[in-house]
Amino acid sequence: MAIERYPIDPAKDRATWLALRQRDITASDVPAVCGEGMFGSATKVWAEKLGKIGPQEMTEAMKRGLWGEAAVFEAIGWEYPEWEVRRAKVYIRDTELRLGATPDGAAIIPGLDGVTVVQTKVIARPVFDSYWRADPEDAHSPINAPLAYQLQTLTETMLADAARGMIVALVVDTFRWDLYAIPLERNAPAEAVIRDRVGAFWRNYLDTGIQPPIDVERDQEVVKLLFPKDNGIEIDLSHDNELPGLVHGLEDARARKKAAEKDEGTAKTAIAGKMGEAAIARLADGRRVSHKTQERAGYEVAPSSYRVMRVLKGGG
Repeated sequence: MAIERYPIDPAKDRATWLALRQRDITASDVPAVCGEGMFGSATKVWAEKLGKIGPQEMTEAMKRGLWGEAAVFEAIGWEYPEWEVRRAKVYIRDTELRLGATPDGAAIIPGLDGVTVVQTKVIARPVFDSYWRADPEDAHSPINAPLAYQLQTLTETMLADAARGMIVALVVDTFRWDLYAIPLERNAPAEAVIRDRVGAFWRNYLDTGIQPPIDVERDQEVVKLLFPKDNGIEIDLSHDNELPGLVHGLEDARARKKAAEKDEGTAKTAIAGKMGEAAIARLADGRRVSHKTQERAGYEVAPSSYRVMRVLKGGG
């Protein structure tokens, strides 16, 4: 590997950092390239790298992660005071593979040889229990970071040529925050797969400009961004044997949606008639139905009030 390092603080010079990332597949792209993306897809990576869509705009989840990164390092200082930790603030790239990464930090940990790459995550408690625990219902069940995060951390560790990675998750709840440190040892077979998949992605898609197959579960917004307007041309897809089934599925879904909306309207009307002016009705099985008035302020439209019906759990 031919490694280059660029000192950079993404929080202070985001534009330069984004420019550095634009020419590489990055560690956060690797899960999608490997078919394990949690928040992205191969088509999204392809479209961003070729400039067909803009970079991901700052979302509330991304903002929470950036703000929370400092909290994770503060928590490490409390929970693991023996660690010698430093925030990385460097962009690392393999110039031959065109693969880059921005590790969150690095640590010297007593009892462990070499440098440990630190990858921080801020995770809501319900998400952590659902996707990180072997048994979501058992607070003491084994913890295993999602494969997407493992691939990201393995990539950073490989590029930094560190001894290992450490995924440090700050799990936040309303009244309690917990810190979990999950070691991730170097894995030569996994690193070989990452290099192979990244190389193939460049050869097959980015260098050729050929679009990867659409991921129908992840690419709804990407497709809208790629094809925002029609060109007025009719194309012949009579040779596509998959398309008739997809169109049938669309028509069936729309029919079921229309029927469901009609059934919903009928049920709401019947319930509203029985409730009259009441705000809440209690059912024999303990459930309650709320039918309260909500006000809508008048900005570009006239102010109005309307009632919203919800089915509530029992009690209260």
